[in-house]
Amino acid sequence: MDKKEKICQIALSLTKGVGITLWKKLIAHFGCAQAIFQSSAEHLMNIPGSSKRLAYEILKKNTFRAAESLFLAHQQEQIQILSLLDSAYPKRLKDIIDAPPLLYCQGKIDLNAAKVLSIVGTRNATAYGKKMVEELISGLCAYNVLIVSGLAYGIDIHAHKTALQYGLSTLAVLAGSLDVIYPSSHKKIATIMRMQGGLLSEHPLNTPLAVHQFPARNRIMAGIADAAVIIEASHKSGALITADCANAYNREVFAVPGSIGMDASSGCNYLIKTQQAHLITSAADIAYIMNWEVGTSVVQPSKYVAGGLSQLTTEEQGTVQALRQLQKEVHIDEISSQTQIPLDRLSSVLLQLELKNVVKFLPGRKFQLAVA
Repeated sequence: MDKKEKICQIALSLTKGVGITLWKKLIAHFGCAQAIFQSSAEHLMNIPGSSKRLAYEILKKNTFRAAESLFLAHQQEQIQILSLLDSAYPKRLKDIIDAPPLLYCQGKIDLNAAKVLSIVGTRNATAYGKKMVEELISGLCAYNVLIVSGLAYGIDIHAHKTALQYGLSTLAVLAGSLDVIYPSSHKKIATIMRMQGGLLSEHPLNTPLAVHQFPARNRIMAGIADAAVIIEASHKSGALITADCANAYNREVFAVPGSIGMDASSGCNYLIKTQQAHLITSAADIAYIMNWEVGTSVVQPSKYVAGGLSQLTTEEQGTVQALRQLQKEVHIDEISSQTQIPLDRLSSVLLQLELKNVVKFLPGRKFQLAVA
């Protein structure tokens, strides 16, 4: 698709009054976006669903100039702009009625991977929930699955980190635009995912973050995957929105059961009880129901997962040595004092060690060794 057509598609998406349905209807009527902007106001206002006001909104020159600026800004940031008309647009997502007309993707990732699984859950993950994330993802290594989640606290971020640890590709679907990483504490993991995974949004750069964008992005996580896995979710959890969307889109939904009476598991137990989700306890359950076969090139977990400490950088080795000497849960300030590594740099070092399964991140910005 040429540059002019893509800019016209962006301009149409920026036009006040043009939503998902009308965007698709106008493209279908004219055949391409360029033809829309070459049309007359009289022609535009006579299209079903249009109006005189909308016709003049579409033909505003400042909207087209804004689209040109956005196109260049995304090029500079190496962000791919995908429309429903592009072959690289996620084929699974095309099937849903409210698929975003445009997607903005950054990173090295195949959005049309053979097997795609969304894993979502509570922001207040328990040790049990995190353990189940690790067990499921470790078991999925044999199937070369793309792991999708929302970069949120709790289950989501643990799914991304565990996927990276086990060498699986992972995609974060953001509620806002790609220049607004929320929560900001996950900026470093987002940077790593740009190199070893990907970030995806339906919003162009410089879009202010709004509350309604969070439930809206859940439909993308449901639609872009073959199935959704819910691990720990209360009755009010946004993860249940993902489950509802997945069921509506005819996707499989899986839920990990939890203890009766625990709020963190009440949503999952409800999905299972009402037959809105399959009960699963292992990756084998998912593979069986999805009829997945082991991949031709099985992904091998990182050697760090098995506890090996070889090939660490000098700073990483120094940090591990300091944690061994202190032999306790250590605050990042104390680690910095012991290693003489500045705090901003040490945060990156500790994140790399966490991804390599060498250290564990604890509440209160404390860390401890995860291996002997």
